[in-house]
Amino acid sequence: MKWIVFVAVAVGIFLVFFAVYAITNLLEKKRRPKTKTLAPDDDAKFLRDLAKKLKDDEAPKPEATPAPEAEPKPEADGNEKPDDK
Repeated sequence: MKWIVFVAVAVGIFLVFFAVYAITNLLEKKRRPKTKTLAPDDDAKFLRDLAKKLKDDEAPKPEATPAPEAEPKPEADGNEKPDDK
């Protein structure tokens, strides 16, 4: 019988502390300021500037002196005879 009373008192104390904690948490949650943070990838201006920068970086850069190009070799179609030189 003593154990039943002890367990009932312990559970009652636990429930009181839990209720106080839950109510305090709810009240503090309402008092906290609502903050909204933006990551750089959510900012439209940042994305436009980044796209422009990447486009400029990936654009082919003109060379100062163009390299001379060799004559293209005719493509072999399989019907040609080998040279007898």
